[in-house]
Amino acid sequence: MKRIFIISLSSILMSLGASAQDELDAIRYGFQTYHGTARGMSIGSALGSIGGDFSTLSVNPAGLGVYRMSEFSITPSFQVGSNQSTYLGNTNSKSASKFNLGSFGLVLTRAKKGNAYKRSGWKAASFGFGMNRMATYKNEYTYSGNNFNNSLIDRYADEFNALGGLNNTTLSQVSYPAYAAYQTYLLDLGTGADSNKAFSYVPYTDGLLQRKSVVEKGHIQEYTISVGGNYMEKLMLGATLGLQTLKYDRTLNFSEDDLSGRLDNEFKYMDFEEQLSTEGNGVNLKLGAIFKPINQLRFGIALHTPTHIEMNDASQIFMESHTDSLLLYNNPNASAISNFNQDSILLFNYSLTTPYKALGSVAVLFNQNGFITADVEYVGYSAMKYNYKGFDQQEEAVNTVINNTFRNTLNFRVGAELKLNEIGIRGGFAYYGSPYKNSNIDASRMQFSGGVGYRAKLWFLDLAYVHSLRSLQEQPYTLQRINTTVPTASTNQRIGNVLVTMGWKF
Repeated sequence: MKRIFIISLSSILMSLGASAQDELDAIRYGFQTYHGTARGMSIGSALGSIGGDFSTLSVNPAGLGVYRMSEFSITPSFQVGSNQSTYLGNTNSKSASKFNLGSFGLVLTRAKKGNAYKRSGWKAASFGFGMNRMATYKNEYTYSGNNFNNSLIDRYADEFNALGGLNNTTLSQVSYPAYAAYQTYLLDLGTGADSNKAFSYVPYTDGLLQRKSVVEKGHIQEYTISVGGNYMEKLMLGATLGLQTLKYDRTLNFSEDDLSGRLDNEFKYMDFEEQLSTEGNGVNLKLGAIFKPINQLRFGIALHTPTHIEMNDASQIFMESHTDSLLLYNNPNASAISNFNQDSILLFNYSLTTPYKALGSVAVLFNQNGFITADVEYVGYSAMKYNYKGFDQQEEAVNTVINNTFRNTLNFRVGAELKLNEIGIRGGFAYYGSPYKNSNIDASRMQFSGGVGYRAKLWFLDLAYVHSLRSLQEQPYTLQRINTTVPTASTNQRIGNVLVTMGWKF
């Protein structure tokens, strides 16, 4: 293989930032559910018209109008997740667990009484402050299989060729992984008619054992500042200013090993590792109303603006290759192993706008004996977009991919509670629709939940269990060429979450 003059790494640092995030990262942060109190979770988070629970501040803040006493609550939780992944006929399993803080909050309520109650149209007003968890990223999965059709390095050759081939100019434009593949002798110029193009020298037709493993951790927490009130026991209104904090860490490993055992094909193995740490702060607004035509019936509506998140990435990669006899032709004493270590952590600042949401809800109450409630939520995933702050061409390209990949969808949540004096028995179900336009990719989620609670005059204790089911499809890389198909890994995810809420009224 020919070697090209290597330009300084500083120009590569500038270009890589523009491709740091893609549509998969957008959906990770844009797909948010509700992980609040044990009572809210046990009824499937169907809180759009029930109210009287701190979780409602992140669903429909008009639920503050139900309060008649001030309240403080805190909700610790314990999550256990397992993943079973299948790739090219092989199955692998991984599991992970974590303690979380699902929610904490204070609601201060001023309710009119006596003659003041009779004279005033506004019967009660409340102010709420606290935190509800919107996403948990604790997760581990792995998959492996034998591939005879393509290689990860083909993806990096495509990246060079989309920019005009392999030359001094494109070396300053490609991502760090593509540059590392060149530095470790895994890709170079082709021959003949392809002598100006990048070409992968990984012999996939001999067979590659491909392995990918991912370890994730992090969360999105929403700090709520909310106000709400009750007008004439018929109309409840509320608003929440949501201040989100995001933390996400990922360690990704991908390897390819030659299955043939040949020493003359100039390839034995390739190992790639990426470390990514993302932090962000976002803001949104939630407005809601609950209408109560009769005591036994409530209708709720809410609108959530998109969350604007200012984000900061810190990333670093490592790549190692073993090219058998390739480097020994000119120097028999050379090592067949080549390494690329990113010389500094790459920092990239950008912003993401997550989907807007519109919610409709209904609840039927059976006096003091319980209720049945249901929510329908419309989510605008296709409206997600990045702002790369100066990398306009790359920003437009990834936002086009988002618009072409994702669709707006519906979520459904139902819940019920049976009251037996001070004891409540609860159950719920939630379905979160798949955001992908491609019907072959089913990324929907289902949650089954149940719980019990005890409510005294001045304190309460709630317990809930939530079981989540999710099927995921993932391609370890994508290729621009039309004559080859990248295998898809399928993962069945099971997550169990136990929550306990302790609360005090005053």
